[in-house]
Amino acid sequence: MELLRDALLMLLPALLTGTAVFFILKRYQQLDIQKYDIENKAERLRLISPVRLQAYERMVLLLERMMPSQLIIRNVLPGTTAADLQNSLVNNIRQEFDHNLSQQLYISSNAWSLIKNARESVIAEINSAAEKLEKDAPATDLAQLLFQAEMLNANSNLNKALEYLKNEARQLF
Repeated sequence: MELLRDALLMLLPALLTGTAVFFILKRYQQLDIQKYDIENKAERLRLISPVRLQAYERMVLLLERMMPSQLIIRNVLPGTTAADLQNSLVNNIRQEFDHNLSQQLYISSNAWSLIKNARESVIAEINSAAEKLEKDAPATDLAQLLFQAEMLNANSNLNKALEYLKNEARQLF
């Protein structure tokens, strides 16, 4: 009986000490893992933030370049017809958009959806203006119709997408 009591007196403090050490080491390991996760996340953010900001910049540039006034300045050539200008404008929009497809990875789904809607809206606007003209009308007639439509449509899908992108980028950075 005395042997059992002596064994308990020796084992009980050892068990308590072992249990305390176990929980202290477990908590230390959890804190170490949390610290590593925080450092890893901070490093990822440090690396990805410039790429994301560049994606927002490129999407703003895409939307600005899709504005009919900007498209016309870059694509109108003397002596061309409205049909030629229409094809040139639509092709230019599609090329610009295709060139920036990979940027959707870095922006929100809502922003990307607004950009796609803006693209389709501008193309529809160009095609609609071209339908109002005769086949052999000069390019300047189409340009004039597009300039007028742009001035009247200040609340277009293009402007909505542009504002959404700017606001989203401001919130993130």
